[in-house]
Amino acid sequence: LGVCLVACNAQSISNKLEKAGYACEKYEAGKDDDGAKIEWKVVAKKKGLNADGVTVTKFSNTDDAKKYESNVPVAGMKMVVKRVGTVCYYGTEQGVKDAM
Repeated sequence: LGVCLVACNAQSISNKLEKAGYACEKYEAGKDDDGAKIEWKVVAKKKGLNADGVTVTKFSNTDDAKKYESNVPVAGMKMVVKRVGTVCYYGTEQGVKDAM
């Protein structure tokens, strides 16, 4: 939680995940499939079949983040979603832990 409040940006999240062995892709501002405004997004995955992965999305407002949090599917491979303010972490349990 403290990390996100101090330095929560695409570069810091990407750096943290790369150090943990993830391959990362960063995306700039835009809209998601539901029209929610996104400031940035990081998609990260470790190599291998059924490997850990996480998507960290910074929404422009809390309402969009809450909507995403409540609608994202959390089935199979123990997928989880956690939200800290306008930032949502979605992925495997370990992936979310590594990103937070």
